[in-house]
Amino acid sequence: MKPHKRYVLASLLEGSEALGQLGGADDLEEDIATCPLQTIDSAFRQYLPLEGRILEAGAGRGRWVFHLRRLGYDIQGIELAGSEVRFAKTFDPSAPLIVGNVLKTSFPDHSFAAIISLGVLEHFEEGPQEALGEVRRLLARDGTFLVTVPTRNLLRFLLIDRMKHLQIFVRRMLGRRLAFEEYRYTRKQFTAILLDAGFTVVEMVPDDFRPPKNMGLYTDSRFLRSNSRRWELNGAGRMLKSFMDLFSPWLSCSGTLWVCRVRTERASA
Repeated sequence: MKPHKRYVLASLLEGSEALGQLGGADDLEEDIATCPLQTIDSAFRQYLPLEGRILEAGAGRGRWVFHLRRLGYDIQGIELAGSEVRFAKTFDPSAPLIVGNVLKTSFPDHSFAAIISLGVLEHFEEGPQEALGEVRRLLARDGTFLVTVPTRNLLRFLLIDRMKHLQIFVRRMLGRRLAFEEYRYTRKQFTAILLDAGFTVVEMVPDDFRPPKNMGLYTDSRFLRSNSRRWELNGAGRMLKSFMDLFSPWLSCSGTLWVCRVRTERASA
C-alpha cells in the first residue's frame, strides 16, 4: 500500500513557499502558547539535550523555537519562506531564524546534537529521502532526530480519504487545476523510510492537541469544528473524539512523532 497522496486547488499553493507549519494566528504569542498543549511537547522535554545545539528544519514562524528557547534549549531554526522569518523577526528581532532550504543547508557536517522537523517532510512530492540525507549529514554521530508527518489513521483510511478522493474526482471533472499538497503515511510506512535512511526508532508518540483543543478531527472535518474557538471541536466533534479515545488515541490523531537516533553502524561506515 502506498502513502495517501493529497491534492488541493492549485490556486491555494501558488506563490506559497511554506511547507505546512502549524500556525496562522495574527499574534505569534498565541501560536507559541499552543506548544505545551501539544502531545509531543513532553517527548521534546524528555529527549532533547539541554547541552548542545538544536536545529528546527522548516521552522515556519518559529513557535517551537521560541517555546524551547524559553525552556533553556540552544535552538535555532531554518525556514524557506522569507515572509515567515520576517514575521518572526518583527515579533522578536533577536529570533535565531534564518531563511534557507532544508534540502541543502550551509551548516557544516555534524553541527547539531538534535534536529526537529515538524510537518515538513510530507510535502516533498519526490519523497523525503533527500531531506533525511541532509538531516543525517548535520546530526552529530550520536544525534537525536524528532520528526512528525501526518498519520493515515483509521478514521482517515475508512472515511476521510474516500471523501477526499471523491472531491478530487469532481474537481477534475469540472476542469479545476489541482496541485500536490502532502503525503499521509501509515506508521509502518514512515518507519520503513526512516530505517532505510539510517535511523533507529526509539519511540513513536501520537501528535495532536490535548483536550479541549484538537488537531486531527479539526483539520479533517470542518463540520466538527467550533465556530468560535480556534483548534477546538463542537459538541459532535468532542463526543466522537471521546468515543474514539476510549479505544486508542491512534484512531484519530493528526500525526506521529518519531524519536530517532542515527544508526551507529551507518554513521561509522
